[in-house]
Amino acid sequence: MTAIPKPRIEIPREEIRSQSQSFWTQLAWISAGASPLMAWRRAARMSVSDLARESGVDPETITAIEARRHTPSRLELVALAASLGLGVGDLQD
Repeated sequence: MTAIPKPRIEIPREEIRSQSQSFWTQLAWISAGASPLMAWRRAARMSVSDLARESGVDPETITAIEARRHTPSRLELVALAASLGLGVGDLQD
């Protein structure tokens, strides 16, 4: 019986470095007291306007969520998470 070789997945170094930097940037913002949404948005180098355009969520709503003045609906969380390439749980305090 011969072993079937496993496919090799190549991830470009730049992508790994970018993900690592995003993680550390996000961690720094969280440590400084930022909301998870703000931390991930900044780590993704997106403006509020960029995220609003991508997600379909109003920019004022995004700002209120980041300031913890608005509790996002499930639909808002799903749209924001998808736009950032995250799971919904990543955006919850």
